[in-house]
Amino acid sequence: MAGEMQERIARAIYEGRNGAGCVPWSRRDRAHKAPYLSDAIAVMKAMREPTPTMSLAADDAVVEQYAEHPEWEEAKDMAEGLIPTRIWAAMLSHEIAAAEEAKDGRS
Repeated sequence: MAGEMQERIARAIYEGRNGAGCVPWSRRDRAHKAPYLSDAIAVMKAMREPTPTMSLAADDAVVEQYAEHPEWEEAKDMAEGLIPTRIWAAMLSHEIAAAEEAKDGRS
């Protein structure tokens, strides 16, 4: 069975390609969904490493959230860039591994 993120992406691809009025995703059989689910894995792999602008946006969010924290100066170098990038990659790596396991019938 596909993971939630893989399923969301596959459904979005399906609906984007087929447009309004297409047969609902939930009514499609496993064989029909298979190419869209494979495309979803490719999308997740392409997104695994954030772009530089995504990393900057994450840094800004970290600064906004924690800049007033009393120990911010000591943690700043670690928090900016490193943590958001690792978290993003870890989340997508988890989803990719789960999707590939499901594809191979290991789940």
